[in-house]
Amino acid sequence: MAITEDNLLDIITEASYRLLTDIRGAYKSENLENYLNSIGMGDLIPVEVEPLYDSLPDGKIIIFGDSRIREKDIFGCLKDYGISKDRIELHLGYEEVVRYPFNKLQYNPNYRLILFGPVPHSGEGKEDSSSIINNLQQKEGYTKILKLTDGHGLKITKTSLKNVIEEQINNGYLVA
Repeated sequence: MAITEDNLLDIITEASYRLLTDIRGAYKSENLENYLNSIGMGDLIPVEVEPLYDSLPDGKIIIFGDSRIREKDIFGCLKDYGISKDRIELHLGYEEVVRYPFNKLQYNPNYRLILFGPVPHSGEGKEDSSSIINNLQQKEGYTKILKLTDGHGLKITKTSLKNVIEEQINNGYLVA
């Protein structure tokens, strides 16, 4: 039997539903990591390595990724939380991320948060990992690394930025 486009869409829909159900079940039974590893998706598990140094609570926030909002809007969002423009470093756009020397952030106490929006999977910082973000998260000596998301994936929006900054200020990690 040949599979038609309609059959394919039905298969994708059912497979997506089953995968969603299995992931939720694994999460509820506290077996998510093992389940994701068993289906070849272990790289999706967030890894947070505690830095070996204590970066400055009023240190810089560096943002990487393709942004749909303007730089002045990013600065405005952070200004609303009392974070001055001189504490913000932006590297927006794919090409800038691919060429960025991420090792300059390692063991650098002047950076408090490293935030990622949509970035290419490859680049100088990727090495043997599946992505630049995973590589940095798995290495020692980096400050807190967080992803800016909108519910559909990595995305730099006013809301995603405000949510992350507010959370880090409220939990005492970031000083405004």
